[in-house]
Amino acid sequence: MKVNQDLAEFFLAAQKYCYKNFMLEVELVEGRYFSKITADYFKREYVFVVLNSGMKNQVAEKIFRAYLAQGIVAVNHPGKHKAIDRCEIEGTDWFKQLQNLSDDKARLQYVGTLPFMGPIIRYHLARNIGVDCVKADRHLVRLAIKYGYTQEEKKIEELTKDVTRMCQDLSIDFGLRIGTIDVILWRYVAMGGQNKIC
Repeated sequence: MKVNQDLAEFFLAAQKYCYKNFMLEVELVEGRYFSKITADYFKREYVFVVLNSGMKNQVAEKIFRAYLAQGIVAVNHPGKHKAIDRCEIEGTDWFKQLQNLSDDKARLQYVGTLPFMGPIIRYHLARNIGVDCVKADRHLVRLAIKYGYTQEEKKIEELTKDVTRMCQDLSIDFGLRIGTIDVILWRYVAMGGQNKIC
């Protein structure tokens, strides 16, 4: 076993919770590979991730549903509005560029060049389009600190490496993609699961 017993137990609790309450989400991430992604799917995920940036997931989902029903007029944030407007025009070309890249590392780097993609949010979009990576958000960083994988004082690049290492170790032990490990941990903590163990 690569991970310590405490982290393994925490993950098992998270996995049990997500399999009971969010199995479809877990299955989607586990079975999502870039080779299966379409341009329309990519654009939809881009919009969702941009809307999700800097806000609670529940709020972002509400705005995303409004966007699907009403279009760009549902997006009030000027920067997000501009980025999504560009995606509506250029998104198919962005997707073609991604298709021309040979590996996930290159895709992740390219995603980081798109409008509104910052050093953390790019991992969210990349994971959602089938790149097997981890988004080092505040929930996963806290877990990595708690279980000895990192310290708070590090830069985002180092934190991302450390959180990825934690998810890779769990991936080895539990036989899931690291992006799936990410989603299980994130969903569990976001829904209050850390209070049961942390």
